[in-house]
Amino acid sequence: MEEHLTRLVIIGFGSQAKAWALNLLDSGKNVHIALRPESASLEDARGLGLSVIELGPQLQDFNIFILLTPDHTHKDILDTYQEFISSDSKIIYAHGYSYIKHDLKNRFPHWDHLLLAPKAIASEVRFQYETKGKLGAIMSLEGSSHAEKDKVLLKDIAKNIGITAGPYENSFKDETYADLFSEQSILCSLLPYGALHSFNKLRKRGISKEMAYMECWYEVKLIADTLIKLGPLKFFELISPNALIGGEKAQKLIFNDEYNKISEGLLDDIWENKFFQEVDNQDFDSLKKEVLNFWSKEELNKVHQDLKESLF
Repeated sequence: MEEHLTRLVIIGFGSQAKAWALNLLDSGKNVHIALRPESASLEDARGLGLSVIELGPQLQDFNIFILLTPDHTHKDILDTYQEFISSDSKIIYAHGYSYIKHDLKNRFPHWDHLLLAPKAIASEVRFQYETKGKLGAIMSLEGSSHAEKDKVLLKDIAKNIGITAGPYENSFKDETYADLFSEQSILCSLLPYGALHSFNKLRKRGISKEMAYMECWYEVKLIADTLIKLGPLKFFELISPNALIGGEKAQKLIFNDEYNKISEGLLDDIWENKFFQEVDNQDFDSLKKEVLNFWSKEELNKVHQDLKESLF
């Protein structure tokens, strides 16, 4: 099957696309990147040894398209260039969001729609490949008309970008909903904002900025690494009596009925597709500017800048 990868092209050259492309290139594959002629990424891609084609008629030379532009651009890209994408083509997504939101299988029924979703940010996809580390992924074949053949294809691509666990088969919907909920319930909320809250509380009690940073931000990585390496049972077997007693005291107070109600509300908004509407109605650029402005003013950010060279 790997000879079929010669007709593969990655659309886009953001951080995720760059990681996939470089991993495929280092695996000996002839990687093509499709970009608009005015793209600011043209020289960057060429400078890294990648073949660049223009979005348009040149797409007709390929039949496997890995769509790695931002989710909100997928429908427009496929609409705009569909005349150059042959009916036997395969569209591969790294996240199921656009496929679910825009019902892309029914919108473009003449293509196979496949999911290969590494469970890592772009820098980690590249780092784990370069260090021969381990990386998991999810795949979906529900949008395929040649499931067994496409399963081999996805596993070939997964191997060549450094996936070592899976890819485990799931549905587009489940990958999308689970990904959204994990971001909202812990990864992009509780972790950063919980750490900030704890840091600020310690600072108000007179704890030095270095001590507060080490305890509330730096140790997040150490604990996360331990949890992943050992698993939950072994982790709780090994932590100190103070940590166990204190942790149980806190979790019983924090994870109460009110917290569960909030968590269920987040789930409901995702499952009922309300969150999709929120995304459409949100001014992303304005929100991002607001969030970055908030974090830039936090003492925690300054302490991180001061200490990161000696800690990471």
